[in-house]
Amino acid sequence: MKKLFFILIILFLLQPVSAQIAVTYEKTIAKILPGDVVDCYLVIENPNSHPETIRSIVFYSNNVNPRLISDVGTIPAKSTYKLPFTFKAEKAGKYLVEVRIKTKNDTVKYFIPFNIIRDFPQLKLENKEIYLGEKNVLKVSVNWETNVTVIPLFSATPSVAYGKKFEFIYAPEKKERIAFRILFKNGDNRHEVVREVNVSWVEKRDILYNVTYQSNAYKDEAIEIKVGLFNPRNHDIFDISLRIGDEVENKPVLKAGEFETFSFYVTAKDRLNLEIKYKDEMGVEHTKTETLPLKILNEEVVQLCSYELDKNVLSGEVCNLGTTEVKNVVVTFNNKKYFVGSILPEDYEVFSIKTNKTSGVVRVSWKNLAGDVFEISESVKGEKPRLRERGGNVWLLAVSAVIAVVMLALALIAVRRR
Repeated sequence: MKKLFFILIILFLLQPVSAQIAVTYEKTIAKILPGDVVDCYLVIENPNSHPETIRSIVFYSNNVNPRLISDVGTIPAKSTYKLPFTFKAEKAGKYLVEVRIKTKNDTVKYFIPFNIIRDFPQLKLENKEIYLGEKNVLKVSVNWETNVTVIPLFSATPSVAYGKKFEFIYAPEKKERIAFRILFKNGDNRHEVVREVNVSWVEKRDILYNVTYQSNAYKDEAIEIKVGLFNPRNHDIFDISLRIGDEVENKPVLKAGEFETFSFYVTAKDRLNLEIKYKDEMGVEHTKTETLPLKILNEEVVQLCSYELDKNVLSGEVCNLGTTEVKNVVVTFNNKKYFVGSILPEDYEVFSIKTNKTSGVVRVSWKNLAGDVFEISESVKGEKPRLRERGGNVWLLAVSAVIAVVMLALALIAVRRR
C-alpha cells in the first residue's frame, strides 16, 4: 500500500508545470473617432509545451461584438490564437473593456483600453478676402492622413473635389455663408463634417474713369475729349469699347491695376453721350454711360475775320477761334479758289484771290479734326477794308475742364496704399 502511494506521488511530480496563457490585443486603426467601428483581435498565446483548452471568452462591454464566445477549443503548444471582435465607439472618452478567458484550470482577466477622440479634419482657407462681383480663386487645404472629398456649400466650381489641396472658382454677387462639407475615411469608417470659414467681404469694384473736355465750344468746332480708364479689379477686363457719338475706341484687354487714356475728337453738340463697355473675367458684359453737357456759342469756329476788295484783288484773313486745329481750309470767290491749308487753334491765315468783280460771295470751307466738313459764306463788295477782332469770344473758352463724377485720382491713391 505504501509502495502504491509513493508511485502516485512520483507520477504527480513528474507531470509538466503549466504556465498561465499570455493575452494581448491588436487594433486595425490607431486613431478612433466617435462613430467608428473598430476591427480588433484578442491575441491568446499558449507558452506551454502541451495544448491549452479555452472554455470561454467573455467581454464585459456592450460596445463589443461578440461579447461571449464558448467552446473555443484547444490552442496547440507554443502557438497563438487570434479572436476577431469589433468595438463600436459611440462617444468621445476613455474606455477600459474587461475580458475574461476561462481555461481548463484557470481564469485570466485582462483589460483593453480604448481612447476615443474628436480629432476631425480641419479646413484652411488661405485667401480670406472675397471680392463681390469678381472671380475669386479660393485656395483650400485639409489636414488629414488620407485624401478627402470637399463639397462647397455655395455656388462654386468645381462643385466636388478630391484630394488634400483645392482651388474653387467663386464669383459672388452678395454676402453668404462660406462653408464646406468634408467627406473622409478613418480606416473603413466613413465620416463627414461641415467646416465654416470666416471671411472679409470687399464690395463690388467697377472700373473707374474720368472725363476732361472744354465746357464751351463754337459751332462746328471739334473738341478733344480725354477719357482716363482704370481697372482696380484683381483680374483683367476684356473687349473694352468706348464710344462718344460716332467715334469709337477699342482695346482688347486692360490688365488688373492698369490705367490708360483714350482721346476723342468730336464735333461739339449740346449733349454728348459717353458709353463704356467691357467684359469681366467671367465673360459678363458691363456697360456704363455718362452724359457730357456742352454750351455751344452762337458763332462759327471759322470766320472771315477781315477782307479788302481793291484793285482787282480780294485779300483777307481766315480765323480759327477754336481750341483745335482746322484743316483743308479753302476760300472761294467768283469760282476761283485759294487753298489756305491748316489753321492752328486761336490763329489765322491770309489769302489773296485775283478777280475782276467788285462784289460777290466769299465761301470758306474746312474740315475739323473730327473729320466733318463745313462751309460759311459772306457777301463782300468793294469798300474800305472790313475788320473783325480775331479773338472773338475766346475768353469764354478759358473755363476749367469738366471732370466726371468718378474721382479717379483719389481711387488710384487708395488702390496704391492698399
